Amino acid sequence: MAYDGTVLKSVIEELNSNLTGARVEKIYQPSKEEIVLNLRNYTGKYKLLLSATSNNPRVYLTNQTFENPKSPPTFCMLLRKHLENSRVLSFEQYKMDRILKINFLSKNELGDDLQKSLIVEIMGKHSNIILIESDTKKIYDSIKRVNSFISRVREILPGLIYDESLISTKENPLCFETLDKSFKSFEINKSIKNNLVNTFTGISPLIARETAYRANLDEDRAISSLDEDSLGKLYDAFKSIVSSLNANEFKPTAIIDNENIIDFSSIDLMMYPNSEKKFFSSISELLDEFYIKREKSQNLNEKSSSIKKVVKNHLDRAKNKLSKQSQELEDAFDRDKYKIYADLISSNYYKIDKGIDNISLENFYNEMEPLNIPLDEKLSAQENANKYYKKYSKLKTAVNKLNIEIENNKNTIKYLNSVLLNIELSETSADLEEIREELVEMGYIKKNYKQKKNKVQKIKSLEYNSTDSFKIYAGKNNRQNEELTLKFANKNDMWFHVKDAPGSHVILKEDGREFTEKSIEEAATIAAYNSSLKNSDNIIVDYTLKKNVKRHPSKIPGLVSYVNYNSIIISSKNLSDYENYEKNTSKTL
Repeated sequence: MAYDGTVLKSVIEELNSNLTGARVEKIYQPSKEEIVLNLRNYTGKYKLLLSATSNNPRVYLTNQTFENPKSPPTFCMLLRKHLENSRVLSFEQYKMDRILKINFLSKNELGDDLQKSLIVEIMGKHSNIILIESDTKKIYDSIKRVNSFISRVREILPGLIYDESLISTKENPLCFETLDKSFKSFEINKSIKNNLVNTFTGISPLIARETAYRANLDEDRAISSLDEDSLGKLYDAFKSIVSSLNANEFKPTAIIDNENIIDFSSIDLMMYPNSEKKFFSSISELLDEFYIKREKSQNLNEKSSSIKKVVKNHLDRAKNKLSKQSQELEDAFDRDKYKIYADLISSNYYKIDKGIDNISLENFYNEMEPLNIPLDEKLSAQENANKYYKKYSKLKTAVNKLNIEIENNKNTIKYLNSVLLNIELSETSADLEEIREELVEMGYIKKNYKQKKNKVQKIKSLEYNSTDSFKIYAGKNNRQNEELTLKFANKNDMWFHVKDAPGSHVILKEDGREFTEKSIEEAATIAAYNSSLKNSDNIIVDYTLKKNVKRHPSKIPGLVSYVNYNSIIISSKNLSDYENYEKNTSKTL
């Protein structure tokens, strides 16, 4: 998936059709590497997004709302000085490469007309936004300054001359005069795809694959394996695509999988069936939908990763602590030998001289079998006996203490594993913020007293309608689980939870009717799906009336104890059916 030169060409065609002559009303810089131009003409207002971010560089018209910083950055102030109230003359593309040039007509200090250009280079981590004087190409400044330490080939600094020719030596595919020559210069040992991408500007692997498909050839075939007829078909297929581009014949197309855009293009991609395509009325509409979802997903991943890291660190510590506690408990269970040592030493102290490090004594606890006893050579016989008596007494006391600590630590591990699952189930930033707030309250994340406290939005649990019209509720995190089970549910509601694993609390609401087998199975399926065992086969789900469920003695959020329960096995087929069921019936409460 790529914002390539063909996509930029369709964006430029749209911009020239809608924004030529538009006035620049406002300029904002919502983030470090993004600019938003608010434009107006006789047809209305437009927002043009220019992004030089390394992960999502792009240009298009957007309906997105941006939060701007209180103090505009330096580059934003420069653009306001030079471009506000100027008129847009045109939008240009360099050699169908991912380089956009926006030409403006502005005024200098004396009121004379002066043309300035804003260059947007869409090139991954090398993306940039550069303001230049149109005639001299002198650089005023850029959103990213590039000095000789960063690039020896091409510096981008105020006062230098901008030169786009240094970016690429590839051929312009729109120039038909050199197209035949370019094909003849293909490297015969390289594949069709690599030759097309490496020879022409703006051609992405996607367009190369489409070209090969239209020529009925394998994209990975080496040029040397093509006969004259096959090479001719490849040439005709490529020329057909670039001819459409030259004529501005665009058909913004998205490839959809599970309601998500997995690929997009400015032209119709014939290699995909129509059932997998979604067509858009404009390229900006397509890009806006794709990048809003993509940025939302990326922001969610970044936020969840930071919380997940904290939880995993605490989880690792708890597991290490449990391992040590288990070893200590094992030692404590072996404590009786120290009492035997002490008793034998006390009974034979007259035989034991100070200064020896061990002695063999007859063990009257085991038919007088000799027993070797380690001694501290610095201590007397009675002192050695007292030392063993103290060790025995200490370990005897430790057993009860260790059992309590081990149980508490096991509950902590259960809780942290449930939090990890809740993070995986989170679909919005608000979901993650609620989990973060819970971790602050539990002491796993330090409270930032300097940070302005925003009221955390309370996220409501999920509601489902069963096939038999029973209401089913599922918690998305520990707070919601506790709220559902201990406050919302009535004593005769049915409670569900996956057996011996983290998962959502699910409530099947009683409405005066007897619960049907179908409704119980569906509620259990929801519990299995929203658990850490989701990808397993034959998941066991426990269920019981809510009156049999109590708050866990540990008082840890989301942990409960329950009695008098039944179990049901949920198969992978149940889970597969649920995914379709969820799409059709799930809604937020």
